[in-house]
Amino acid sequence: MIQFNGKKNILYIISGETGFKQNDEAILSDLGRVQKINIVSLAGILNFKNFRLMKWCDSIVIWFASFHAIPFILLNKLFNKNLFIIAGGYDVANCPSINYGAMRFGYRRSIGQWMLSQCDNVISVSNSNKNEILQNSLVAPNRIKLIYNAIELKNQQEKGEKTPQVLTVGEINEETILRKGLDRFIHVAKSFPDVQFIHIGKWTDKHGNSSKKAVNYLKNIAPKNVQFLGFVKKDVLENYFMDSKIYLQLSRHEAFGVSVVEAMNYGCIPIVANVFALPEVVGDNGFIVKTKSECVSAIKTVFSNNYSQEIKINPLFDLSERKGAFERLLAH
Repeated sequence: MIQFNGKKNILYIISGETGFKQNDEAILSDLGRVQKINIVSLAGILNFKNFRLMKWCDSIVIWFASFHAIPFILLNKLFNKNLFIIAGGYDVANCPSINYGAMRFGYRRSIGQWMLSQCDNVISVSNSNKNEILQNSLVAPNRIKLIYNAIELKNQQEKGEKTPQVLTVGEINEETILRKGLDRFIHVAKSFPDVQFIHIGKWTDKHGNSSKKAVNYLKNIAPKNVQFLGFVKKDVLENYFMDSKIYLQLSRHEAFGVSVVEAMNYGCIPIVANVFALPEVVGDNGFIVKTKSECVSAIKTVFSNNYSQEIKINPLFDLSERKGAFERLLAH
């Protein structure tokens, strides 16, 4: 087996780039020699290079138990490498009320359960996510490893005076309108006509392609105090985190909530829905709300002159903790 400076060879398989996947690529690259395969088409699945890389690697790490994982799971019947799937979202969710989750019914549920059953370990990104895996798959509890999703926690002090504005971050498409609670975000904004509500995130269709269909729908129903800025560069996003007093996340499902942690890291007061991983991520910070009236009350409280709170983020949400957990997992 080829080795690189005594470190293991890791095959990292994704389908589409995101910030949290890039973070994991950086972590794995520190722990071993990494080859990444980004499956975005059938050609990527059928590439002969995949066979060669399966032979080369010691361990396989796959983000999501989705169709891009199937060829590598089947090939691993031949190569018998350590196989890990990070199951952190749609792949293990079962939310029929919003038509979301691969584990709702039918062949997709059966295929998902089969994929997860083939792993040495299934990696969850929160306790809430772990419970979904236990409820919706056939994976034994001792094969589920909790490794929190994470960011680099380095800017936890507020920088300057905060603007009394409300921020939320995430992709806009037909599916995220309900899942990310963008309809609720707009509904709450109507109660504060003099407060700026800001959304930042890509405008896409449900396949990830650029599209204005969903955002145009939201613009038509939103009051004038809601801004949709689309995708912005990292430094611009950081400035909005630093400026905004409140970060509002009224999702109907979240396996973790990276943007919530990023916002808290810049001193935003989080106000989140009482669903899935959001209370776990927020902890004792900010407000966890169940109704619109509770949300409106929380916003008024934060904007009151005498309100202040020191944000204390769970240290397990730091990238160094995630790196250490991966290092221990891959060592066996």
